[in-house]
Amino acid sequence: MNMKPHKLTPILILLIVTPLFAAKFWETTEFTSWTDKECKEMLTKSPWAYSNSFGNVPAIGSQTAGIDSRSQGAGEANSGEAESTQVFEFQLLAAKPIRMALARMQMLQKSNDPSLLEQAMKYVNAEPGKEIVIQISYRTVPTGSSAVYDIHRYFLGASLADFRASTSLAADKVGVIPIAAYLPPGTSRSLPAFVFPRFKDSGEPNFTAETKQVTFRSVFAPIVGSNKMKYDIFVKMNPKQLVFKEELTF
Repeated sequence: MNMKPHKLTPILILLIVTPLFAAKFWETTEFTSWTDKECKEMLTKSPWAYSNSFGNVPAIGSQTAGIDSRSQGAGEANSGEAESTQVFEFQLLAAKPIRMALARMQMLQKSNDPSLLEQAMKYVNAEPGKEIVIQISYRTVPTGSSAVYDIHRYFLGASLADFRASTSLAADKVGVIPIAAYLPPGTSRSLPAFVFPRFKDSGEPNFTAETKQVTFRSVFAPIVGSNKMKYDIFVKMNPKQLVFKEELTF
């Protein structure tokens, strides 16, 4: 009797949940003098930036031991993709320090344009608005994996309906705040974003510096290669760390 070879199903392990904060240069230095390195640290390793990383591991013996089922996914690994790690990065786009970093990077790229300073100051000092916006970017380690293109195609074709049941912010005394809008990548923006209400119906803010913890959850379900993947996103935010110049900034 011929036996078909057993195909292994990879498990997606959530590798990174919370960021490692760099030195707090944003508290001591004006953003107009930030270096490119400092801007990138703000966008990836600050209290306003988070990441979740998922690695593919074959489900053999003890390799599955101790894995949080919340972080598991299904599907068969592509040839050449088994060693890759998918990294999703999140920025609180309306937060003033994030806007500072984005504005400064523009200034560094066009250092000979004197009009950029005025534009940057208007952008940085604008009111954050009535919405909390979480921008999503994605990459792989090592770089060059085709998974990035598959994930980008997923976000291009996604709609609010794909995230309505799984995507939320939550905190004690506030409860669960569902996603209000989804912004896909397109001509006006290169990366997708989730939008949440900043205020309650009463006009009071959903979160304050006294809020103990805010959690962000979502599920991404792209087809990577020929496999339907499932990335369970889970991020914890400490509002006390989101205070900038004595003001909570989401």
